[in-house]
Formats: sequence, C-alpha cells, structure tokens
Amino acid sequence: MINTRKTILNAAHRLFVQQGYTATSMRQLAEEAGIGKSTIYHHFADKQTIALALLDEELNIDKDTLTALLTEPDPRRRIETAVSTSLTLFQESAGLVQVLRREVPAGRERVDARLHAYWKSHTNLVSAAIVQGQAASIFRDTDPDKAAQILVAMILGQVTSTIALAHPMLTTKAGTAALLDIFYHGISVSSQ
Repeated sequence: MINTRKTILNAAHRLFVQQGYTATSMRQLAEEAGIGKSTIYHHFADKQTIALALLDEELNIDKDTLTALLTEPDPRRRIETAVSTSLTLFQESAGLVQVLRREVPAGRERVDARLHAYWKSHTNLVSAAIVQGQAASIFRDTDPDKAAQILVAMILGQVTSTIALAHPMLTTKAGTAALLDIFYHGISVSSQ
C-alpha cells in the first residue's frame, strides 16, 4: 500500500532542496509525487504545512534510535551513539533545513525550537552517561552538565560551520571519531 502522505513529503523534500521552497509550486509537487493537486490538499492545507511537517520529520530522532540511546548500558557507547546519530541526522537534513529556515514563514522558529529540544535532550542524555561513567570510574570527576554542553556544542558547531563555510561534511564515522577523540583526550600531549 502506498503511503500518499510520505510520497508527498519525499517529493517536497527533493524539490525544496533542488530549487528552493519559494520556487516550488504545488503543481510541480503534484507532478513530482505522481498524484493530483487535490490529493495533496487532502493531506496538507498548503505548501507551508508541508514544509513544517518536513521539518518536524527531519529534525526528529526516531523512537528506535532514542530507545537504543536510553537503554545502552555502556556510557562510552551511549555517548558515541549520541554523536553518530546526531551527525547522521544533521547531515541528512542540512540542505532542507537551510532552505526552509530561510524561506518558510515560521520556518526559523520551528527549526530553532527543534534545535532547542535537541540541545536539551542530548545534553541531559550525555550528562547522565557521564555521571554513570564517573560512578564506574571510567570518566574523571568533572561537571557532567558542562561536559555534556561542550560535547553537544561541538556537534552543532561541526554541522553549522560545515554549512556556513560550504565545506564538505566529514562522514559520520570520521566526524564521530574526531569529535570523541578531542572530547575524551583533548589536544595536549600529556594530561595536566
């Protein structure tokens, strides 16, 4: 069975990234999706509703991934998974998020709200993993909330600087390895 709503969102994603939100017409969207315009309006009130639904889907870590993060018993592995899933999420959604944040009324607010929710949930998740690692003598005694904020800022910094400077993004594996190496070991030759 075809999921028409998903077909519309996939077509919108492709067109918005390729030519921009403003330049995409509902007629083009219907053609790309292989359906009639009336079918689109059956599922979405207008193009902005489609764009906001896309943002909600793009900036949302799926339940299976979130469950895996919350139930991972190894604190290092939980932090590694948080970093790699975040980089994957942002890498896959970067083009769309840029367009919609810039061109859609209420897009900026929606993106900012989603980033705020991401910040809060991931700093809490990483902080809890650090506390667990400290209790197991895996991590040294440090403020877990500050350390978590620094790691999440590193993730967001890597993604946003890549977008802002139009540099190619590191692969998820390379980006995760680089971030965690600096986070865990710093850049000093010897620890002080």
